Amino acid sequence: METNKIELTPEQMGMLASLAQETGEPVDALLDKALSEFQARMRTRRANGIKDSDRPKEVPKPIWEKIRDGFATVPEEEMAALPTDGAAQVDHYAYGLPKR
Repeated sequence: METNKIELTPEQMGMLASLAQETGEPVDALLDKALSEFQARMRTRRANGIKDSDRPKEVPKPIWEKIRDGFATVPEEEMAALPTDGAAQVDHYAYGLPKR
C-alpha cells in the first residue's frame, strides 16, 4: 500500500483527535469512513446530473437583516414598552448604573 503524506491544519488535527476519542475509532478509520461517504454522495450527485456549479452559493445575511428578522416576531405591545433612550443609557439598562 502506497502512503501519501498530506498536511493538516492544527484545527483539522484537533478535530480528528477529538472524534477519535469520542468514537473510540482510530483516525485512519475515521478518514476512510468520511472519504467513502463523500465519494458516495458525489456519485449520487453526478448520477442525478447535479454539478457543484448548480448548487446555490449561500450568501450570509447582513447583520441588519438578521436584526430586522429577529424583531419581526416581537409583539407591538412589547416594542412599545422598550425605552426610547436605550442607546444613550445602555449602561443603565444593561448594568443598572445610574442614568447620565
